[in-house]
Amino acid sequence: MLLTLSAATPLAAQSRLTPLPLNDPKIERRWALPGDPHGLAIGRDGTVYVGLAKPQAVVAIDPESGTVEHRLVLDSAEIASTKELVTLRTNRAGTRLYIANGSDESATILSLPDMTILREITIEGQAIRDALPDPAGRYLFLLGRRVHVYDAAGQTELHALNFEDPMAIAVSADGALLAVIGPQRSGGAETTVVALFDTSNFAEIARAPLQTGERIQAASFAADDRALMAVSRDTLFEKRFVAKEGMTRSLAERICLPDGSGPQILALATQRVLLFAERRCNSSAPFAGSAHLVAPASLYGVDAYALAYDREHHRLLATERSGSLTIYRVPQVAIVH
Repeated sequence: MLLTLSAATPLAAQSRLTPLPLNDPKIERRWALPGDPHGLAIGRDGTVYVGLAKPQAVVAIDPESGTVEHRLVLDSAEIASTKELVTLRTNRAGTRLYIANGSDESATILSLPDMTILREITIEGQAIRDALPDPAGRYLFLLGRRVHVYDAAGQTELHALNFEDPMAIAVSADGALLAVIGPQRSGGAETTVVALFDTSNFAEIARAPLQTGERIQAASFAADDRALMAVSRDTLFEKRFVAKEGMTRSLAERICLPDGSGPQILALATQRVLLFAERRCNSSAPFAGSAHLVAPASLYGVDAYALAYDREHHRLLATERSGSLTIYRVPQVAIVH
């Protein structure tokens, strides 16, 4: 494990993104954003942070005007690095931005709002597909070939969980539980399982099948940590937790995730409403019946890579790798418990 600092070049910004036509009444604003936009996060002051795989940079954008307030290049083209900026996530205090760099085998920690690089964590031989901060402010969880647990500052690795080839991770709102989803192999057969870890000591406390052999793309706790939501390319799962019974059976519905979407394709509007994007298809259907704790709401026909929900303004932001940043209106009636 190597702890290094990237060559960082802050660039004077104050340019303004080019507006795109608004061909959908749900769209509030839409801008052209070149550079292969990937991960997405919203700061405490409303600033939108987007990771650009080309030129491996983070931009801070005013969502009202489309002004690029700051641009930080993490690696230059001459270095021939491969930072993809797969996910961007902020800590609860809004003082840190955690970036999973993908095939670059690293994660970067920035301070906010000044966007100063505090730490780069490199794990050789492991693409880092997510960098998830603990809501309680104790840890940073990195998703590679294992789940690596660092202190929140990224200085020291504390644990590498006993779970091979994880697909997705999620942490409960109180930080007490870490869910790890991935394959379990037995007798030549492979199933997908959810393992729960107690973050006080990182002991595994439960493991249950997810009723799928598909690769899970993203996961999120919901319903006040009583349910785990997970998506593969064409299925949305709800896994419920019952205190005395552990994890109960999974409920599943067909969906159509956008091709090439990332681990941030899910966003909670409330603890009972889950937002996600779908490509146009014929197989998706809404969750039916009262058995479900969480109501999913699909942003249909949008080729999104990442989503982020702005609770203050009731709007959903989406990046598309074709080169755009879009703000969608979310009616408040749709997010009432």
